[in-house]
Amino acid sequence: MSHDAINSWVNNAKKPIPAAAKSAAIQVVTRAQEQTRGNLIIDIAEKIRPYLVKMFEGVRDENGMLLQQANVRGIALNVAQNIAKEQEIKIKLKN
Repeated sequence: MSHDAINSWVNNAKKPIPAAAKSAAIQVVTRAQEQTRGNLIIDIAEKIRPYLVKMFEGVRDENGMLLQQANVRGIALNVAQNIAKEQEIKIKLKN
């Protein structure tokens, strides 16, 4: 690719946006993601994980190695799965 084409593109990108383009309505379309049980578990795990990382900071496993991030993520997923199961059981008992 020639440098002229790249320089031309960069110069065009630096130009201010015309007023007509600014006034045009920008519409962002996102696909609504269905809240399935798996998505719920991952959402819960991602909220729990930062606290677990702090809790396991400096902790070593049975081989003397520092606990890996993948292990912490696995623990977060297991805890989140148990939370989701308990919530489902409570909802079923209410009905």
